[in-house]
Amino acid sequence: MGNERRFAAINTKIRVLNGNLLTDEDFINLFKCKSIEELASYLRENTNYEVILKEVNINNIHRRELEQLIKAYVLFQYEKLLHYFNGEYKKLFRSIFMRYEIEDLKLYLRVLSKGEDIEKLVNHTVYPAKFRVLNYEKLSSSKDIEEFVENLSGTIYYEILKPYLRKEDRRLLFYMEMNLDRFYFQTIKKQGLKLDKLDSKMFEDFLGKNIDLLNLEWIYRGIKYYKLLPEELINYTIEGGYKYNFKDIREFCYLEEDKFIEKVLNSKYNFLFDTQQDVDLFMERRIERYIYFQFIELYRKGKMDITVAMAYIHLLEYEMRDLYSTIEAIRYGLDLNEGKKYLVRKIEGSDV
Repeated sequence: MGNERRFAAINTKIRVLNGNLLTDEDFINLFKCKSIEELASYLRENTNYEVILKEVNINNIHRRELEQLIKAYVLFQYEKLLHYFNGEYKKLFRSIFMRYEIEDLKLYLRVLSKGEDIEKLVNHTVYPAKFRVLNYEKLSSSKDIEEFVENLSGTIYYEILKPYLRKEDRRLLFYMEMNLDRFYFQTIKKQGLKLDKLDSKMFEDFLGKNIDLLNLEWIYRGIKYYKLLPEELINYTIEGGYKYNFKDIREFCYLEEDKFIEKVLNSKYNFLFDTQQDVDLFMERRIERYIYFQFIELYRKGKMDITVAMAYIHLLEYEMRDLYSTIEAIRYGLDLNEGKKYLVRKIEGSDV
């Protein structure tokens, strides 16, 4: 099937859906809200989130409940697009869908690592039932991380996480999260290679940039916070970067912290450290913002290939993250001037 035929319908559908994305003006108005209930009301009365909020009693709505409704909306929009794909393309987008299941696993692991009760988390998972491989009810009965991992027996995640139960507690969560992320990127990279040649190359390029940045972030965290040996750092990096091959990444892993930062400052990814703001606080947001504007550009070009669909689903995901940040800002009484620093999108006047 030729690309023009394959993507004509999906690109038309995405143009319609893209018109429902929130604008900068929407976020400016959201920052004027004084409570979570007021923010939910704005979304229901003024945006397409009305479809997920119209039957909800938003009086005294809890932050986590609203966040899960927002995620449900994003997954609902994403699911609409799956019907337009078939063959290896559908398998790729189903694989990308897996990110949300992995994020649920990370949430469970973080709560358990703090010794908190995870039983109520089952009510805050919104991964579509027809795509699930996880038994959330069984997972939510886990009393500790070891039992949680055992309750994953029979799933693709069991063999990934089981070996890390032998790691020392301080690094356990770090090891598990990194390996889940590595598994995710390995999976979608492998599936991306099965696309038509042109789409495969484009997917490989923008996935490679994401891998570059994640490797740099993970190496930095491993050096600064976990004092990992170079060999350990190498074991947790992802192959297939856009700019850096295995030899480059290996070199990064053997650097001291100051030398590592200096090397990154002399690269195309210097924005990670070239700032007067708190590097650690804003690093992940800078990575997301870099990728966000990459996808904005891909969407604007609007070619009959995989880029428009990839751009839209990522822009939708970043909108969700910005809504989470806005909800958090309102909880802590931050105004637009302060709160916009934590957004992926760049609202006029933001300097971080």
